[in-house]
Amino acid sequence: MARNETYESVHRRNLLGRLNTYLFKRAMSAIGGLIVFACCVLLLERLLRIFEVVTTSTKPASDASNMIVSLLPYYLGIAVPMALMLGTIITVDRFSRSSELTAALGAGVSLTHMTKPFLVVAAILAVGSILIEGWLQPLGRYRYRTVENSVKQTSFTAALREGTFTTVGSRTYFGGTAKPNAGIGPIFIYDAILDTEGVETGFRLTTANEGELIIREKSGAPVLQLGAGQGYQVTDNSRLSDNGSFDGISIAGVSNPTPFRIRGNDERELTSTELFENRRGDQRTEIDRNTNNATLHRRIARTMLLFLIPFIAVPFGLNYGRNPSSAGIFVGVVFVVSFEKALEFAQSLGASGKLPPWVGIWGLMTFLTIFAAFVFWKSAFKMGQPPLTSFAQWVSHAQGQVRTFIQKTRRRLRGETEVPRA
Repeated sequence: MARNETYESVHRRNLLGRLNTYLFKRAMSAIGGLIVFACCVLLLERLLRIFEVVTTSTKPASDASNMIVSLLPYYLGIAVPMALMLGTIITVDRFSRSSELTAALGAGVSLTHMTKPFLVVAAILAVGSILIEGWLQPLGRYRYRTVENSVKQTSFTAALREGTFTTVGSRTYFGGTAKPNAGIGPIFIYDAILDTEGVETGFRLTTANEGELIIREKSGAPVLQLGAGQGYQVTDNSRLSDNGSFDGISIAGVSNPTPFRIRGNDERELTSTELFENRRGDQRTEIDRNTNNATLHRRIARTMLLFLIPFIAVPFGLNYGRNPSSAGIFVGVVFVVSFEKALEFAQSLGASGKLPPWVGIWGLMTFLTIFAAFVFWKSAFKMGQPPLTSFAQWVSHAQGQVRTFIQKTRRRLRGETEVPRA
């Protein structure tokens, strides 16, 4: 009696059971490691671009750190579905290879029951995905663009580098070879002429053989002191004006950077709440209604995708027999990448108005749901080989049939007759 009470109390505390708790811990360990690894790999691709941007910054370490942190939600959104697929496949594959799966099935534990911990993991990641894609990604994207804009609006002391073109506000500078006493030359300056709406109506060109950076004593502002040179101005009708030479001229640096635009100029900068409020296109007229709704539907679909992945990944990770296959990892990667690209294509069709915003995205989700149900049903309720093993055997059989057909065709073309078997 006491033993039964103890068992029931332990069972109540552990809702998943010992076996599923074991699978849950292994899955969380594998998926967590894959998320960290994927984010590191994806960030490497952007680091070179970030370092190129912050080369003109007066505080490169701080600006680079802010830009990397701002990009983390974006790369987390990419890494989570991939990590869930691969982590589930790896966990089930190891469970199969160690004969633990055979023992569990022999003890009467169904594959449906063993899928529960992976669904719990998917639910946890789905909650995180709603927060990441719905709020952190849009805010992080805007913060990244804000930092990038502020870095570009730096003073001459950081902008004027030897042999590089650098944009500071509406001006683009180029400095040649560095010279003594903070000098550099030759100097080329492209200054865009903007109207009240920020549209470029012309530009000024200034060239000089040499320039020198000077810091004013009172204000401490940087000034570029140019030597002898020439200046040109091109207006709307492409005519040169104010063509003249000068013996010397001073150009002040950017002391008050232009504030960056407000958030929301791009649908990717809007949170899911803002996209939902603008689904009729009456809240933000600068964003097309179809583009707004296609983005919203894709965000919801990517969250729902996490609940379908376990029903595909568990069958892909199954291995029976003496010759286990590792094709599940490769197929899982290709499957997730292909489906993400398909969602992206469906979103572009909806945004362009060629399809209603929801048709392409939820049509793909319906197909994926049917596929996941079929694969899982074949694995959990039908006797036979795992799906990938059956598919490999079918491909091998098809190759044999094609090879036999080609050989027979060659014999007929050569006029050879088949020798009947004894």
